[in-house]
Amino acid sequence: MDINSAIFDCDGTLLDSMPMWNKVFVDWLTRHHIEGAAELAQRYESLSFDDECFFFHDRYGICTSREAAYEELSEEVIRRYLTEVKPFPGVRSFLGRLRSSHIPLIIVSSTPAQILRNVLTHFGLLSYFKDVLYTGDIGHDKTEPEPYFAARDALGGTTESTWVFEDAPFGVRSAHAAGFPTVCLFNNHDGRNEAFLRANCDIFAHGWEELSLELLRDYERPAKGSGHNPALEVLMVAGSPRLSSPALISRLARQADYVIAADRGAEALMAA
Repeated sequence: MDINSAIFDCDGTLLDSMPMWNKVFVDWLTRHHIEGAAELAQRYESLSFDDECFFFHDRYGICTSREAAYEELSEEVIRRYLTEVKPFPGVRSFLGRLRSSHIPLIIVSSTPAQILRNVLTHFGLLSYFKDVLYTGDIGHDKTEPEPYFAARDALGGTTESTWVFEDAPFGVRSAHAAGFPTVCLFNNHDGRNEAFLRANCDIFAHGWEELSLELLRDYERPAKGSGHNPALEVLMVAGSPRLSSPALISRLARQADYVIAADRGAEALMAA
């Protein structure tokens, strides 16, 4: 398929920040003596950052004002980004490959744009992107397709040739249902439903090392009504610290659409 522009989520997709996010709202609510903090944080995950801060102030009286709640949690989030979070392995290489091919890139996120600009500058990633869009400014969260349409329009692309890279189930589903070619970057930090994500994306991957520009261009969606699962199976074989058994590699390779070797993985594939 063509790829003329690309939309990226940030948290859990570019940055390995979901462990931080899975704790920060829970810790904040617990610190303010709110019962059921973990369940509440998960229930309202899709809200934009300021909407979530405002909601907990309005409903539970956290801090003296909406603005105070926002400022208190913003300071905590920025501190944790800079001390607990890193980009995922392979992110910089993949972004560089797209940029060298003159493919414009943009971020759309439920985290405020200024927070992300500061964090991405810290990690040396901001320059890869034309802009950072915030769902709170767009007026729709990622359970709806509007954030992806806004990002597409900012890039001047078309739905059919603008790829979306997401990790959140609600984001994967809404982008894919809106017609965008969608890559799910799967992480299992919070027990996400792998079967659901595979069924709602075009390409399913466990990390950036499994992806390439050539893979995206070579991908073809199954015809509607074909009954095939649209998710693409990719096997990544790395030979370190020790080679996998030839029998295991052979069995998994027969089930995969693509096989990619890294490090000493080529030796393992030849042995299989």
